Amino acid sequence: MKPEDDSWIKNAHANAELLDREIKILISLTRPIRENRPVITKYQDFWNKAKQITTQFKELKPLAKSDRDLLWKQFNGLCQEVKDKQKAEYGTLESLSQGHFDEIMKLIDLAVLPPGTPAAEIHVLMERGQALKNAGDQLGRFKHAMIAKHKKACFDKIQGIRKTHDAAWVLVNAGKPKQKSEISFRARMNLEANYERYKKAKGALENFQIGRDRISTFLASSKDPVKVASAKAQLAETEARIMDIEEGIRKLEKWIAEDERVLKGK
Repeated sequence: MKPEDDSWIKNAHANAELLDREIKILISLTRPIRENRPVITKYQDFWNKAKQITTQFKELKPLAKSDRDLLWKQFNGLCQEVKDKQKAEYGTLESLSQGHFDEIMKLIDLAVLPPGTPAAEIHVLMERGQALKNAGDQLGRFKHAMIAKHKKACFDKIQGIRKTHDAAWVLVNAGKPKQKSEISFRARMNLEANYERYKKAKGALENFQIGRDRISTFLASSKDPVKVASAKAQLAETEARIMDIEEGIRKLEKWIAEDERVLKGK
């Protein structure tokens, strides 16, 4: 009997070819990692695919031992390389994150209202409010370069201080009507800044949406598994950026509406 007529050999060969193709896709997912590209999901994409391949190694039968050993050695070596790089990169990221954390916390400390600050001292509220805004801007700028515990600590601290600021402004609006011109001035300043930020955010959103459409069009027509895997990683990154920008736009729309109501005297 010819080897090609042996169904076991034929199926084993087909399974080996399937695993080889899957590992080639996994190799394509290492590109953002090896090139240190700022793809948010690069490690998640890699390990999701690696988990799928691990299952295939367990379930694909038959598979010649020589093929299994060779493919497993290639696969395991790739996983170890990424694991070592991720571990080293996390150490670097943690160090960089600590620097951003310390810088943001300094800004947050400048935003804390002194105990017993009277509502009449509106200049103090405005000055500390600007510091709080600066802290929030810094967090938004560096959040993708910070680890989760640092981001959460900064966010929680900012939210807590923002509540004390909001409470102070309630007292200003309720008990100090003579300060209305100063409140209107603050609202106008906020509006000007937020209108400009809104315009830039809408432009950025449009650009990312165009990019998403182009990637989706490519994925719908491409048959190359390596290029498809790379495009999917880019699409995931683009989708994440779109979600961030849309969330920022919603916040800007809320702030703009609030300041417009202040200026209208409502």
